[in-house]
Amino acid sequence: MRVAMLHNRYRTGQPSGENTVVAQTVDLLRNSGHEVDLYARDSDDIAGFSRKDRALLPFRSVWSFSAERDLTKLLQAQRPDVVHVHNTFPLFSASVLRAAHRLGLPIVATLHNFRLLCANAVLQRDGRPCESCLGKLPLPAVRHGCYRDSRVQTLPLALSIGVHNTVHTWQRYVDTFVVPSAFVAERYVAAGFDPERFVVKPHAVPDPGAVRHGAGEAVVFLGRLSEDKGFADLLEAWDSRLGRLVVIGDGPLRAAAEERARLDPSIEVLGQLPWADGMAQLRSARAAVVPARSYETFGLVVVEAFAHGVPVVASRLGALAELVDDGETGALTAPGDPEALRKAIGLVADPETSIAFGGRARQAYLERFTPERDVAATERIYTDAIARHSASGRARTGV
Repeated sequence: MRVAMLHNRYRTGQPSGENTVVAQTVDLLRNSGHEVDLYARDSDDIAGFSRKDRALLPFRSVWSFSAERDLTKLLQAQRPDVVHVHNTFPLFSASVLRAAHRLGLPIVATLHNFRLLCANAVLQRDGRPCESCLGKLPLPAVRHGCYRDSRVQTLPLALSIGVHNTVHTWQRYVDTFVVPSAFVAERYVAAGFDPERFVVKPHAVPDPGAVRHGAGEAVVFLGRLSEDKGFADLLEAWDSRLGRLVVIGDGPLRAAAEERARLDPSIEVLGQLPWADGMAQLRSARAAVVPARSYETFGLVVVEAFAHGVPVVASRLGALAELVDDGETGALTAPGDPEALRKAIGLVADPETSIAFGGRARQAYLERFTPERDVAATERIYTDAIARHSASGRARTGV
C-alpha cells in the first residue's frame, strides 16, 4: 500500500509526542513493506519568513491556497492509496483535505489533540479543564486570550475553528478519524462530529526489552513541572515516609521543586534528561505518578511505565482513566486532591503491591500498546477507510 503522510512538525525544543508518533508510524509502515511518502513542514521555518509572510501566516493557517496547490501536484505525481493527515497547523491548513478529496483519494486524519474545537488545542484554561467553546463559536477563547495569553494571536485560530466547523470542512472531507482514546472521540462527538467515523487506536511505544526487577526504588514524576500537570499537588502530597521522589522534567514549578528538595532529602530533581536516561529512571521506579489537573488525550508516560513493568498512579481524568486499571495496573485518584494522591501513592508504593501491579502493567502493554499491534491496527484503518470512501463514491453516483 502507498501512503501519503502529512505532518506539520512542532518547533525544536518544544516537546512533542505528535512528532514522535508520526516518525514511529512512518518507520513501522515502511518496515512492514508499505511505501510512505512523508510530506512534512517545520514550524522552525517560520523564523526565516519575510515580514510579509509572517504577517499573512494567521490567515494562511485558516486556508492556505499555496499548500493546497503544492500538495495537489505531489499527490498527482505519487497517486497514493490513502492520505493520512496529522497536524496541519499552521503551515498546511485544512486546505490539504480539499486537495486530496478533489483527486478522489481516501483521507484518514489522526486527531492528536482538540485543535479543531479549542484555540489552545487542549480544552483547558488557567490550568483546569474548560469546554466553554465546545460545539459553539469560540468567542470565549478570544475573550480570554486562550492561545499564548493573547487575544490577537487567538483570533485567527478562533476564526479557523468557527469557519471550518460551520461549513463542516473536516467532516465533509475526512473518511476516518483516528483518536488515541475514547475520551477524545467523546469530546468531538459532543461537538457535533459523526461518531461512526471515529476509530480509537492507542499510541504504541517500543518494547524496551529490559523490564523492572523486584519492587523498584523511587516514585518517579516525568513530565512538565506545571500546575496543569498536577505537579504542585504532588509536592503538597509528598511525604518522606513514602520513600524517594525523583522528578524528571522542566517547567515553571522547577524552582519550587528545587527549593523543596533542599529542605527534604527524599526529593531529587534531575531536570530535563535525554530520553534514554529518563527511561532508565522509569525502569527502576517503584511507581510512576501522573497527577494531571487538565485533560490528557493519551498519556505516553503511562504506557512507557507499563512497558517497563512499572505501575502508575494517575488522575481519574480524561484518557488517563482509560489507561490505568484502578487496583490492577495502578491507582486512580481525584485530580487536585493532594490527600487522595498521597494515599494512592502509599498504596502502590507498597513493595508487594508494586510487584503485583507492575506484572499486570507489563501484560497490559503487551496486549494493547506494542508496535506490532499498532501497525496491524493502522493497516486495518487504511483498508476500512478505502472501502468507506469507495462506498460513499458509489452512493454519490448512484451505482
